[in-house]
Amino acid sequence: MKKPGKPTKAQCSKEVRRVLLKYQADLAKMHFSANGRSTYLSGTLVKNSGEDFKSEELLMLAQELAHHGSIKSELDNWYLGIDRISYIGKNEDKAA
Repeated sequence: MKKPGKPTKAQCSKEVRRVLLKYQADLAKMHFSANGRSTYLSGTLVKNSGEDFKSEELLMLAQELAHHGSIKSELDNWYLGIDRISYIGKNEDKAA
């Protein structure tokens, strides 16, 4: 039996999806899963418009995702963690 107040995996995934959509992430180009202890991200993190994110936007996104546990990132174009983010897609440096 589950402890009262502990969110289910489905509830955690729904909240992470809500955060990603708030920042207009293109969910067709990435995969995510969440279980309440961690959030796993893979694929390519871009906006619905096809534009790259700005470092400042991803710092805010990471802070919101951190409310759902640690962040495990295997994204093609960004390293995204609770403590830092780094752009790894092109030669352009967007680290924050």
